[in-house]
Amino acid sequence: MFRISVGVCAFFVLACFVLPMAAQQSAVPPITGTGTPNHITKWITTTKLGNSGIFETTTGEVGIGTTTPAAKLDLNGTGDVRDTLTLFPKSTHPTLSIHGTAFAVSSTGKVTFVSGQTFPGAGTVTKVNSGAGLTGGPITTTGTLSIATGGVTNAMLANSSVTVKAGTGLSGGGAVALGGSTTLNNTGVLSVTTGAGITNTGGQNPTLGIDTTIVPELAITNFFSAGQFIDPGYLYTQNGDATAVYAINASTVPTNPALYVENDDVTNAGDLALDVKGPNFGGECSIDVSGNLFCTGTLGVAAKAPGNKKIGLYTMQSSEDWIEDFGSGALSGGVATIQLDQRYAKTISGKSDYHVFLTPAGDCGGLYIANRTATSFEVRELKNGSSSVAFDYRIVAHRKGVESSRLPDVTGRFISKPVRPSVSSASGVRR
Repeated sequence: MFRISVGVCAFFVLACFVLPMAAQQSAVPPITGTGTPNHITKWITTTKLGNSGIFETTTGEVGIGTTTPAAKLDLNGTGDVRDTLTLFPKSTHPTLSIHGTAFAVSSTGKVTFVSGQTFPGAGTVTKVNSGAGLTGGPITTTGTLSIATGGVTNAMLANSSVTVKAGTGLSGGGAVALGGSTTLNNTGVLSVTTGAGITNTGGQNPTLGIDTTIVPELAITNFFSAGQFIDPGYLYTQNGDATAVYAINASTVPTNPALYVENDDVTNAGDLALDVKGPNFGGECSIDVSGNLFCTGTLGVAAKAPGNKKIGLYTMQSSEDWIEDFGSGALSGGVATIQLDQRYAKTISGKSDYHVFLTPAGDCGGLYIANRTATSFEVRELKNGSSSVAFDYRIVAHRKGVESSRLPDVTGRFISKPVRPSVSSASGVRR
């Protein structure tokens, strides 16, 4: 028989309970983390504590998103209520139905106000009547107000007209009913400003005219017809006291002429673009659409001479269309090569059938032309001479494009001219 003392038994019983609990506590991981005073803590991880977004002051104010709450509950940020929101009057309890709710928003969004609720500056509308010019009333629940069939008349308005005042140069106006009309009349032109060459009588009904001291051609009897009754049109001066046509152009653009004449005829290259005639003396010049000029008189220039005089010079005439060029050269060992000026060569026929006339500037055995081409020619001394004499030359060549022209018959250019109409038979404007 074994005998065990009470103390021994107690030891073994305590060991049975303490040892398993010690083993269980040692298996729980240690809790870590730090916190800030007054912040509600939250589990950052399964074993770590930290600050949450909720803050509580020492006096019991709770802030969400703020550490300085201004009320018992201060939310700094957005908030969503996903069910019923109810606001109870102060010092009441939700279970005390005698007080009711001050404000509530149900889960479906319906808003309920406390009994007797009013809004600043507003009252409760129970009925809407329709007055003058309107139809559809009275409305107690829902309905539509519309303009009456007769509309809003002027009699219904406090101000049923407008006043139109006629200013300077106008007459009429006055009170005009809404929907009515009035007419303003022009009593004259207020003023007209005129420039050089224009006369003005002034006033509200001025008469404008041409100042004949600046345009003297209009001081005499002139006639113009644009071809309404006669063809072609005419510009005609009845007496010889003024210029019939006077063209002035102050343009600085070189392609803007004072007088421009154009003929768009496409039937004949010899049709005229301009014809100038003095029938009493047989003088006439014409320019055709190809640019050819022919005159019954002489062609010449007016050369300036001392004493502000001008001397007339005549141009030489020829049976064919020749173009001349002049130059100088000198033999070297009895020979010299002359190149035609490139610009001159472009205006002539481009062949070697031009003529060269030589004039020695010293004693030699004589000169002749050799090896003539379309761009150059050689000058040599006769009998194989070897002198170095200088010389002048004159080249005469056909103009390019009219090589075959010779003594053309231009009789047709100076006949069949239109007959000048008499002033009495023409219809136009006289000045």
